[in-house]
Amino acid sequence: MNKVYEIISKHPAPHYILACSAGVDSMVLFHTFLAHQLPFSVAHVNYKLRGEDSEADARMIRELCMLHHIPFHERTLDLGEQLTLEGGNLQQEARTIRYDFFKELVSEAPDVLIVTAHHQDDQIETFFLHLFRNSGLAGLAGMHELRGGIFRPFLTIPKSKIIAYAQAHGIRWREDQSNADSKYQRNAIRLDVIPSLEKLNPSIKEQVLILQNACYQSYLEVFEQAKALSVQWKNQGFIPIKDLAKDLTLLVEAFKMLEIEPRLITSIMQLADAENNKRVHLAHNSLGYQELIKFKDKLYLINDTPCIDFSFSLALVDSLPAQFSTLTFYLDPNQVKGELKLFRGKLTESFVPVGMNGAKTVNAILKDHGIPAFQRLDWPVLCIDDQLIGIPGVSLNRAFSPKPSLPSYLKVTFTAC
Repeated sequence: MNKVYEIISKHPAPHYILACSAGVDSMVLFHTFLAHQLPFSVAHVNYKLRGEDSEADARMIRELCMLHHIPFHERTLDLGEQLTLEGGNLQQEARTIRYDFFKELVSEAPDVLIVTAHHQDDQIETFFLHLFRNSGLAGLAGMHELRGGIFRPFLTIPKSKIIAYAQAHGIRWREDQSNADSKYQRNAIRLDVIPSLEKLNPSIKEQVLILQNACYQSYLEVFEQAKALSVQWKNQGFIPIKDLAKDLTLLVEAFKMLEIEPRLITSIMQLADAENNKRVHLAHNSLGYQELIKFKDKLYLINDTPCIDFSFSLALVDSLPAQFSTLTFYLDPNQVKGELKLFRGKLTESFVPVGMNGAKTVNAILKDHGIPAFQRLDWPVLCIDDQLIGIPGVSLNRAFSPKPSLPSYLKVTFTAC
């Protein structure tokens, strides 16, 4: 296992937290770190899913840590009871609980690395899992040696070598009997799919690893482009429809960075030719996006918060600017006899915008300025008592346009929130 120590040496850390399940992989991981006198502690989650077997797993790791004076972190919960009450996918829930536990352990020590014993066979199984789930290029690229504070030094080591090492060095481990149950998809891939493929092609594992590496190299090239594209979409609040003509792999990764599921891509593509205000509902994510709405040549990213909000400040100035901005109104102080306020929902009220002769409704003015229909109701207007002064960022009411010879002007400056 000298190769493993070389890999660990590439990623030095002041402390490592080893995720140990009591299986052969994590027990060899434990002894590797112990043999090289690396600074580490151990984390174990007892889901209480296998009765006494679960307790025996936790007890073995706990006693091993006590024997070698290694700090031990344990999380115990009845996952079976939780799933009965709340529902959910067992393997997904277990993974979420496990990684949330890891995050808690490193929350106050960002330089610490979480170390898992994922090995080459896990990597191959992961390829098929992601292939079946249509996970895109990132999924097919497999697990990374180091990413997001998770370090996997065994990724290039086959399971058979790990078992051989454990046997040669007298390392004890425990078998998880649930790993032989094909009702779990990963187990079915390991026990049924891969052996069947090996009968057709004995070198299938090697070929998967070659393909996986090619996917990884391609993913690295696409990642930065997708990141830049997703940041652009997020900052501007919409996806230009012309961007949907970009490479599909790039789009998949950019959508995933906005937590938009790949399964929705077909529906999103169909929005390009749809009528205005057609939409695709998104699963609620940490970014808050709930739907994409088509309007003209854009797909707007809609979340929980109001689409548009403004604040404003007031100041007295003694002159008008050479050029006017729709984010700044200049008013005659003598016309402002009450409190200025922002209101929403005044779409049917009308005024004559500066530069025009006829009156138009607020809705029509916003429409003329390309404001999507779904945003108009939330767009605020500036009022004093019952008089509409103007629409921030759009137009001033001509009735409040001041004469150029006044001794002073009330300057209203809007800031988009």
